[in-house]
Amino acid sequence: MDKTTTPEDTVPPAGQSTALSDCDDCPTLAHEAATVIGIVMFYVALAFLLLTAFSLHHFNVEPVDPERGRLLGWMFAILWFPIFIEAVAGYWRTGDYSWGASGRLLLLWLVPPYRMALATYPGGNCHWLPIIGWQAGGRELEERLDRGFSIPMLFIALMILPILAIEMFGATYVTEYPMLGRVRDFGTSIIWLAFAFEFVIMSSVTPTKLRFLAKNWINLAIILLPLIAFLRGFQAARLLRLGRASKALRVYRLRGLGIRAWRGVLTLELIERMFFRKPQSRLARLRAKLADKEHDVTQLKHRIEHLEQQVADQARAAEDGRTAP
Repeated sequence: MDKTTTPEDTVPPAGQSTALSDCDDCPTLAHEAATVIGIVMFYVALAFLLLTAFSLHHFNVEPVDPERGRLLGWMFAILWFPIFIEAVAGYWRTGDYSWGASGRLLLLWLVPPYRMALATYPGGNCHWLPIIGWQAGGRELEERLDRGFSIPMLFIALMILPILAIEMFGATYVTEYPMLGRVRDFGTSIIWLAFAFEFVIMSSVTPTKLRFLAKNWINLAIILLPLIAFLRGFQAARLLRLGRASKALRVYRLRGLGIRAWRGVLTLELIERMFFRKPQSRLARLRAKLADKEHDVTQLKHRIEHLEQQVADQARAAEDGRTAP
């Protein structure tokens, strides 16, 4: 965008929403002015996520110490407070008090790491991210980030193989060599941090949140299960005797990571080229994949036509009811 653009140039034409304007024009002058705040708040939210990963690792290994618990509580509060204040200030500045804007504000309050990619001001569908700067949210950005995350997340997921082996077959060695248990717990914390970071960023930029959650339910389980196991560090959890349950949850989470790793392997073009070296074989596989997609599209079109017919029939029946004497 030209730096000489006037503020009037950023006003959307009549009949065009601000969100669409921001989506088509990232950044506007308001976004450029908010870049420094965006950078600062990104790293504050990232620090909150890092502290969460550390807490999960620390209290998964040792019982909750009241003094350490209070210290971590204050650290969380110190990081949460600027996110809270900045979100309220942005919400007020936009003057947009719709359900969507209010939901974004509530999400930032309840899950502060979302401030890495979401902001209440400037409004619209633009996101500031490191390296790439301000970007319009949507399918194109989602696909770019998905490709960028694919290989790093594959290697992160593959880290689960030795950890899963320790968890399932090396219990006696962990007892004999405590360092092995620390390596296991630290490795699972790193994996959790990577998956949580990816999930927050990807779910922030996707235009269809529910579709993303349904497609990535394994990732969500990987992130949420340690939070459930985290309860065992508290007296209430001990009263509920969640020790064995938390261990089962950890094993289930590790298996979920293994599934994610295998899915990542299957989606890599490099693996495809290894198994389908001849262009003819790759072409046949792509044609088969296209046929499957076309079949899915055909089924969706039939369902849409059926529902459209139902809606038309209901509208016609309602119209006949109004015109009947």
